Amino acid sequence: MAYFQRSFSFGGDIRVDPPATAGLFRTVPPAASRPVAFELRITLLEVEPEIWRLLRVPHDIRMDRMHGMLQAAFGWTNSHLHQFHLFDDEGVVQAYVGRPATDGLGDILSENTPKQDETKRALNNFLAKPADRIGYEYDFGDGWLHEIELVAVHPQTTRLSRVLCLDGAHAGPPEDCGGPPGYDQLRKIMSDAKHREHAGMKDWLGDHDLETFDLAATNRALARVKT
Repeated sequence: MAYFQRSFSFGGDIRVDPPATAGLFRTVPPAASRPVAFELRITLLEVEPEIWRLLRVPHDIRMDRMHGMLQAAFGWTNSHLHQFHLFDDEGVVQAYVGRPATDGLGDILSENTPKQDETKRALNNFLAKPADRIGYEYDFGDGWLHEIELVAVHPQTTRLSRVLCLDGAHAGPPEDCGGPPGYDQLRKIMSDAKHREHAGMKDWLGDHDLETFDLAATNRALARVKT
């Protein structure tokens, strides 16, 4: 089943409560074998046209560094909070991985605060075989949800020294545009030169291209992020 559940009750989102016991925080034990590359298809949910990236990453990349890769791959600016979602076969969120709550953040997130520290977990703690999936949420206000699916596993003679983007479609949305509903409205405005908000939105967007996916630029951005 497609990953569709949201983790917060902000703005009418579906509320999904995490499990009451730590025993439900299921992870995949990392294999102690030769280096492996994971091929991941990451899809930004609830937007049209479809925005996705195909990345090849070291299987043991730390989750905080995976966060940096996702920011680079979609053109985000790391200006907001984030967390990873672990969910069951029905697409229901069961646990969260992210930064430990500090400075009152736990009070804001309530029971949804990350229970696993992303600096102490690696991708192969959660993914092992094709079709395994986790989620990634960026900006709890706009609520950008990404589905991360493992599509292939490639044995390597040496560990990958960098993450590669192999393919993708469409540019990522601009920051602070109001999440999927705001992005949809923005696209409608920009497609109608006679819309009363067209000129203002064009100025606000600046040189942000809503359409074009630039593979070379994406790989340059990824090269700047530590693996």
